[in-house]
Amino acid sequence: MIFDEALRSGAVAPPREPVYGAHAVAASAHPLVSICALDVMRAGGNAVDASLAAAAMLMVVEPRNGHPGGDAFLLVDSGLGGQPIAINGSGAAPAAATLERYRALGEIPSEGLLSSAVPGVVAAWRDAHARFGSRPLAELLDPAIRAAREGIPVTKRLHTLLANDAAVYRRYPSSARVFLPVPPVGATFAQPLLARTLERLVRQGLDDFYTGELARELVEFSRAAGGLFETSDFSEHRTEIRPPVSIVYRGYEIVEQPPVSQGIVVLLTLKILERFELARHDHDSPERIHLLAEALALAYRERLGALGDPRFVEFDSGAFLDDARADDLAAQIDPSRSLGLLVPAQVEPDTTFAAFADARSTVTYIHSLYSGSGVVMGETGVLMNSRLRGFSLDPLSPNVLGPRKRPVHTLNAWLVRKAGETLFAGGTPGAQWQVQTNVQILTNLLDYRMELADAQSVPRFTIGNQLADPDRTLKVESRYGARTFEGLAKRGHQVDAIGPWDAGAAVQLVARDPASGMLRGATEIRRPGCTVLAV
Repeated sequence: MIFDEALRSGAVAPPREPVYGAHAVAASAHPLVSICALDVMRAGGNAVDASLAAAAMLMVVEPRNGHPGGDAFLLVDSGLGGQPIAINGSGAAPAAATLERYRALGEIPSEGLLSSAVPGVVAAWRDAHARFGSRPLAELLDPAIRAAREGIPVTKRLHTLLANDAAVYRRYPSSARVFLPVPPVGATFAQPLLARTLERLVRQGLDDFYTGELARELVEFSRAAGGLFETSDFSEHRTEIRPPVSIVYRGYEIVEQPPVSQGIVVLLTLKILERFELARHDHDSPERIHLLAEALALAYRERLGALGDPRFVEFDSGAFLDDARADDLAAQIDPSRSLGLLVPAQVEPDTTFAAFADARSTVTYIHSLYSGSGVVMGETGVLMNSRLRGFSLDPLSPNVLGPRKRPVHTLNAWLVRKAGETLFAGGTPGAQWQVQTNVQILTNLLDYRMELADAQSVPRFTIGNQLADPDRTLKVESRYGARTFEGLAKRGHQVDAIGPWDAGAAVQLVARDPASGMLRGATEIRRPGCTVLAV
């Protein structure tokens, strides 16, 4: 193919290779995180141990992308036989968060505690560690505690993240105390209150966040700051541990997070695409991008009409992924003309994803604050989420806001398996771009048989504008040629050329050779700081 020849010649992307290791691999958004995870596995810990140590360190180096006040999802293949499990660490709306209250406000606020759900990440750590952990929690959290107390170097990215939220932090004295003034690049940034809270959780146990003294402090601060949380909102929180949802695509089992994650949209998109001979189109062809964009838009449409918290709405994953539904949706795609369907509005990305593997087990880990409430909970140092923004205020929506209900999550990650073994694991941050990027990566791997580094470095596209109302604009990296842009426009797409490496997201990939057991990893070329390490 023309595109493959360009790729081999180095004209498309700088030459990159996967990192290989016989014992462990870690791919994340920051060098300190990957180092921390690899150190855990080199000391005898497993991939779950590594994910928990890395998750805590991520809160130090990228606080607005995840903190104890957020949510987390894990997919775990223990390598001991049987199916992987999905750990859903998403929290629910407070009991006082009624639809009537928020419709009277006119919106779900973008900041402040009225935007916050019960945090689920700490409970997810607790349950993952209880089920799979092999090293003491104190050992796993110690690197993050020391880094939070002593401080870390401020990179350009960390400076930008803090500066972008500075105006919000100024509105809350407890937040300004932690994050302001914004430290310059090359300075040291510490979070001593976070260090103290992590130490308390080690000493008192992770349940302290939900039923102990720490929970009491969180609720008291919420009451004083105009939030809705009560003691029972925290004490009644539970992590959901379930079988993942999966399909077979091109002979491979694709495993995704079950609802309330919208990972099922990835699976429905792939079901639609399987009705087409995708690989007969050049990777840089308008035909390929058109098929992906139309399949994604159709899958999003189905999600908006059906998906909500399964504890409150009837949702059948099997029916959603039924072959007849996929046949019907695929039949709606006109190869020569776009349907012009809208996709959900993008939100400001604030998520981080990491993937880990040891000699036996494989883990995907993703956590988030949504766009973040901007509120640090007093002396706890805990930065809270704005996850209620993931709800709809339309009473007819299956994802309508309600007390003790969980919003549909953009957070998702995937495994690719065959003959009972995990071959690939991956994911990305990026809100609505997660599904779009994951579909592109999976088809790169399985339809176009790309190596890991190539699968994430070839040109990508996203649908919709950042922070805009829903639209259908294709944001296409400029490394695609004129033929691509002209062919998409001819099919009725509104196309915007973006920078050659500006498609967003931050893909992390790990893989395992089932014959040799050799591990591989690749990290995002588009975002500085992303690091993959292996031994």
